[in-house]
Amino acid sequence: MTAATTFVRPRYRLRGPAWLSARQERTALLVGGAVLLAVCVWLLVLGGMISHYVHANHLENCNAVYFPPECTNRSGDLTVKLDPMWQPAVEATGWLLLALPPALGLFLGAPLLAREFETGTYRLAWTQSVSRRRWLAARLGVPLAATLAGSTVLAVVSTWWVDVIEGRFAVPGYYHWFTWLSRTTSGPAVVGFSLLGVALGAAVGLVVRRVVASMAVTAALMLGLRLAVDGLRYLLTPAREALGPARIALENDAPATMMYGNGRLGTSTPLEADILDNGLISSDGHRIPLPSDFTTTLPDGRILCRDAVCHAHPDVVQAYTTYQPRSTHWPMLWTEAGLALLLTALLVGFCFLWLRRVR
Repeated sequence: MTAATTFVRPRYRLRGPAWLSARQERTALLVGGAVLLAVCVWLLVLGGMISHYVHANHLENCNAVYFPPECTNRSGDLTVKLDPMWQPAVEATGWLLLALPPALGLFLGAPLLAREFETGTYRLAWTQSVSRRRWLAARLGVPLAATLAGSTVLAVVSTWWVDVIEGRFAVPGYYHWFTWLSRTTSGPAVVGFSLLGVALGAAVGLVVRRVVASMAVTAALMLGLRLAVDGLRYLLTPAREALGPARIALENDAPATMMYGNGRLGTSTPLEADILDNGLISSDGHRIPLPSDFTTTLPDGRILCRDAVCHAHPDVVQAYTTYQPRSTHWPMLWTEAGLALLLTALLVGFCFLWLRRVR
C-alpha cells in the first residue's frame, strides 16, 4: 500500500494582498532587476579595467587632483592616459548612478498608488475582505522590500567603483569624497535615497491620484529633498578650524609676477580636506572672509587682498581655514542615510493616515 503523498506548502511565500502586489508590480520589478544587474556588471568591468591599469603602472598612491609629492613626476602621466581612455565613460556612469534613486521614485513609487486610484481598482480590493491598512501595507511593503535588497547590492558595488576612480580623473568637481557626485553614488546614502524615492512617489500618488502628475511632482520634490538633506549633513557635522600666521599686502603692493596658493592660506589643513571657508584675522579680531577656491600670494609669503575690508583692517596677524577632514566622510554618509530613512518612515506613516480620508 502506497503512503499518501502530502503537499507541504512553503513556509515563506507571499500570500493574499502581498502576492497580488508582487503580481501587479512584476514588470517594474523585473525591469528594475535587469537594470540593476546591468549597472553592477558595468561598474565591475569599468572599475576592473581602471584598477588594472593603475596597479600595472604602480600608480596606487597617485592622485590627479592633489598631486602628492611622491607622484609629482607621474601624476601628469596618470591624468593624460586615463582621461582619454575612460573619462567619458566614468562621467556618464556617475550621472547614471545619480539618477537611479529619483528614477525609482518616478517609475516605481509614483505609479504605485496613483494608478490604483486613477483606474479605480482600489475599490475592488477593498471589497474582498481586505482592510485598507492591510492593502496599503502590501502595496508599499513589496516594492520597498525589493528596493532595499536591490539598492543594498548597488551600494556595495558602487562604493567599490567610486573608491577605484576617486582622484583618478581631473574633472572639476567630480569624484572626490566631498563632492556631491561621489557622495550620492556611494555608501548607505544610496540605500536611503532609493527607499526615499519609492516612499515619496507613493505618498504623492496617494494624494494626487494621477500617474503623470504624480511623476512630475515627485521629480520636483525629490530634487528639493536631495538639496535639503545635503545641506543638513553639514549642519549636523561640526566643522574644524585651522589657524596660521599671516601678513597682508594691498593691491598697490602687488609685483608683476605673483604666485597662486591652494586656498589654505598657510594654515596647514589636511591635503584632502573639504574647504568650507577661509580668510584673515586682524589684530582687533575682525575676520575678513576670502574666496576659498584660490588665494593670490606674493613671493615673500604675503597674501594679496583686493577687498575694501582689507584696506580698513591692514593689520592682519592670522589666517583661518574652516574645513571638514576626510575622516568625516563616512559619518556624513550615514547622516544622509539616516535622514533619508527618517523621511521614508514619515512618508509611510503619512500614507496610512491619509488613507483614512479616501472615499
